[in-house]
Amino acid sequence: MAKRKTKVKQNKKGGIKKGDKIHGQKKGKKGEAAAYVTRAQALAKLQIPLADFRKLCILKGIYPRDPKKKSQGNDKTYYHQKDIAFLRHEPLLNKFFELKTFMKKFKRLIGRREIKNAKGMEERKPTYTLHHLVRERYPSFDDAVRDLDDAVSMLALFQSLSADQARNIPADAITDATRLYQEFQLYVIRAQALRKVFASIKGYYFQAEIMGVTVTWLAPHQFAQDLPNEVDFRVMLTFLEFYREMVKFINFRLFAELGLSYPPRRDAKRDVGSAADVAALEAEMREAGKAQQAQAQQSEKDDADIATGVVADFGDQSEEALEMQKKLAESSRMKSTFRGLRVFINREVPLRPTYFALLCGGVTEVGWERGASAGSTAGPGSAFPADSDTITHHIVDRPPDTFETRAGREYVQPQWVFDSFNIGCQLPIAPYAPGRAPPPHLSPFVDDQAEGYVPRQRDILDKFAAEASGQAPGAEQDGGAAAGSAASTTSSFEKFGEELKAESKGIWHSEFRDQQKADAATRMAAATEEDEDTATPKDEPVNEMKPAHKPTEEEEEKLRRKALMPKKHKRLLQRIEKGQAQKKEANERLTKKRSKADT
Repeated sequence: MAKRKTKVKQNKKGGIKKGDKIHGQKKGKKGEAAAYVTRAQALAKLQIPLADFRKLCILKGIYPRDPKKKSQGNDKTYYHQKDIAFLRHEPLLNKFFELKTFMKKFKRLIGRREIKNAKGMEERKPTYTLHHLVRERYPSFDDAVRDLDDAVSMLALFQSLSADQARNIPADAITDATRLYQEFQLYVIRAQALRKVFASIKGYYFQAEIMGVTVTWLAPHQFAQDLPNEVDFRVMLTFLEFYREMVKFINFRLFAELGLSYPPRRDAKRDVGSAADVAALEAEMREAGKAQQAQAQQSEKDDADIATGVVADFGDQSEEALEMQKKLAESSRMKSTFRGLRVFINREVPLRPTYFALLCGGVTEVGWERGASAGSTAGPGSAFPADSDTITHHIVDRPPDTFETRAGREYVQPQWVFDSFNIGCQLPIAPYAPGRAPPPHLSPFVDDQAEGYVPRQRDILDKFAAEASGQAPGAEQDGGAAAGSAASTTSSFEKFGEELKAESKGIWHSEFRDQQKADAATRMAAATEEDEDTATPKDEPVNEMKPAHKPTEEEEEKLRRKALMPKKHKRLLQRIEKGQAQKKEANERLTKKRSKADT
């Protein structure tokens, strides 16, 4: 019998094809290399262009991976096979195909100048929603709130921009972002959930506590924004498209928690040319005084119940109970910082962040001048004009000789609002008087104790916070630093009390300020004499020869561990120690600079 010839697989280019039992597995078909595909391979599998692929990945929350073994080269972008398989079953993929077909037909009708048929076809343009993606990416409401930082920051950014046809920024996206951001601000105002404010060169940083989760966002300054050419706004608009849908769900749930209807009613009179945009949403906040008082009383009862429950579970002196009591005290102070005040904001003051912080601090009423017509001092939607006798505080940001002062009200700079809110009590007026350089505006997001250097202004503000909460000043600080600060300066809370006493006696603020300057000069002279008496005499001999440092047991143990470390870990530890040393040197320089300025 003739032997049967076995068929051999051959490549198109010739030669035997590898991957059979003799030659083994083909490269890239097994292991980690087979779990990842390049972006070009993903586009070929999905059969969509790069722009649609990028948009689909953003909406679905899929990002590139960085595998250890890059089989196709280090210059490629890799995605996981499961992510691409996940995208192949996405309903939006069919919608993209329908939109592509629609655009071909629509452009053909426009090219043939069949305008009537093109308009009819435009009315039947395929549309899609992102509701299922929000439920898919955030199965629970807590998950959505934890991811709210970027969403609110993106809304705040686009509400400060204007529509630009050249960069494909549509007007409806700006309008929708502005409306959603105003609604979110209204919830924060009604819930009094704001906890921190900081004005920086980038904009205004806000932090609110929503459903037990801290949400931090950045709102840019209200200037004409210069749009850079290197920014791809198509990518940002894709993020904005998803965030708009996400924030709609979140706002609906948050308003339902407060028992409010969504969307909130808008005041048409305030909405037309209103200077404070969020004021247009306050049709239902006309009775906000009673509502906020009732809500504040209810929240105080709830906080007391929570504190009682924590004490019952963990004990009166436990760390959990003390931390809970501290947080509740801080939040209650911030909610009532500006209670009982009627504030007027001048036209040169940034209205939106100031108005927002005042309302979150429990202010009674706010008036403003921005947007006022000729011959009027009250802007659209303002609660009262500038010449009202009920105004307690007037916020200005101009030299004192450029405006007329009125008796019975305090004139302060806008920084007073932010600093007072962060501390939770009204700071003294004198350092923030118009025409004076205000104190340093410290960030509430920085832990100065952990950084290693505590500025003098932080010591003063901590004393105010401790005394406003009923604690002893400097109880939570180091003993030496607190004692030195207390010996060198008079308590700021005492100054505030003296200011109130002078005001009750009918002494004008200018006279009280002159008296304070004279007292400050006297105290400075006394402090200088005391420092000279306690200083080390120059005649004392200084021992310049220091004995060699003998390492302790802990240092020796650390050196032994270093010797046993791999080279990679040892270099990482050296970089960490170098950063710590640089930080320590910077703190020492700041301390020397501060001591030199004091002398």
